[in-house]
Amino acid sequence: MEDAPTAEPIPSHHGEPSPAIELELAPAEAARLLRVQPLAACRAGRAGHAALKIVWHDTAEGALAARGLALSETQGQWRVERLTPGDIPGWPPATPAPILGQAPSIDALPKTLLGGVSAESLGPVAAFNGRRRDVALRVAEAPARLTVLEGSLRSLLLDEPVCRLIFSGDAPAMAALAAETACHVLLRPPAAGLAAHALAAAKGAPPQPRRLGAPVVPADASVAEAIETIVAHLADVILYWATQVGLSASPEPVHQMRVAVRRLRSALSVFRRAVPDDPTWLDDLAVRLQSLATLLGGARDWDVFLAETGASVAEALPGDRRIAGMLAAAARKRLAAYQQVREFLAAPENGQDSWRRLALTLALLPTRRPWSLHNSPAQAACLARPASDYAAGALDRRLKQLLSAGPSLEGLPHEQLHDIRKQAKRVRYTIEFFAPLFPEKAVRKYLARMQDLQEEFGTLNDTAVAAGLVATLGGGADRAFAAGAVQGFGAARMLRAERRVQRTWARFYRQTPFWD
Repeated sequence: MEDAPTAEPIPSHHGEPSPAIELELAPAEAARLLRVQPLAACRAGRAGHAALKIVWHDTAEGALAARGLALSETQGQWRVERLTPGDIPGWPPATPAPILGQAPSIDALPKTLLGGVSAESLGPVAAFNGRRRDVALRVAEAPARLTVLEGSLRSLLLDEPVCRLIFSGDAPAMAALAAETACHVLLRPPAAGLAAHALAAAKGAPPQPRRLGAPVVPADASVAEAIETIVAHLADVILYWATQVGLSASPEPVHQMRVAVRRLRSALSVFRRAVPDDPTWLDDLAVRLQSLATLLGGARDWDVFLAETGASVAEALPGDRRIAGMLAAAARKRLAAYQQVREFLAAPENGQDSWRRLALTLALLPTRRPWSLHNSPAQAACLARPASDYAAGALDRRLKQLLSAGPSLEGLPHEQLHDIRKQAKRVRYTIEFFAPLFPEKAVRKYLARMQDLQEEFGTLNDTAVAAGLVATLGGGADRAFAAGAVQGFGAARMLRAERRVQRTWARFYRQTPFWD
């Protein structure tokens, strides 16, 4: 058998190695996996079986894990790999961890790789015990391979069955095969690599998130590399927060997941001009992300209402039973909205509109790279351009749309102000994506003005949303009184916010864009 669980890359149709795809299979499905139609149809031989044991080592204090490294030994072969990508570009979701070094003994590994950790201070902390199956495949007339790792992760605190699938071959073809296979078995993107899962579980903790926050494009990236970086980062963020929804009463997972969905929708819009030859995949994904954003937004709106407008009204009218009744009804609405989110994320269905299908699409998108397939020479040249060239044009277009409202917003209806607010958010997301491509100080100053503007717009929007939410609560005279209190509070708040928006907008309108 081979000495490690990561399959060797198989040449793509273009003669270059393609990244493997790693997915998690429900262990109960492993017995029938090779009989499902998509895999049975492309098998090119019998499966090879071999026992497999992987032992991960670290110091008692977890010095290697603290540096984001995993050290494993398999049949006398030692290997060091990453646990999370962090801010380092590359390693898209649903692909095996990059190998930083391997050797037949721990002493033969580069000393710098272990950061001065001595072999004497290391000991086993977790293990995988099971078997490995290698299945030769033939997909679109090209060789491919499926590796199945089936067994248990074990430590003092852990004994957990696991099953991982690694598809090696042409990336788009493997992504399509994985998606077809997922229609027949419970297949999903792993929350972490096998090593990260094992080491975290051995401590009784969840794996660290692969990525968080906003993505940034490397300074020397091409347009194609910028798209891949942003999509990979935001896919990781969305997938991580989806696992956290429902684990606690905190609204943070829904909030952060919603922000990441918004950023991804904005990014797809920013790069639409770079991939117009076949936008079908983009249009389909945009619709599904819009539906997810609407679902998350329903829960988030009740969070904001209870924490801000509702709390402020209750503070102004302490002890009023009518206000208390309104807040209790709002809390029930919030619980119902959260239950809808949890049910959507946990549903076993695998239909076109299901979370399982969307999660797999997001995880595989950076590896499939549909924006780079079947392009005309002109489109290929556009994707090869420096991202800095593309960024200036994209920012110009978005800012022009935003500033078309004119130097004053006075007298504009709420609906138009709401549209301006959304346009401002798109400009900010675009600036965040491309920030490393421009002078840091200029970007920071411009973003500060933009964040001030968005904060004032946010107050206007939250106030308008609050009035709409209260209207859905129903009820008799008590509810009408509470709704009137919310509307009165909102009217005074909106008047102040409108004045601040006017001042903030005037300052923002006059400043010179940093990319000019």
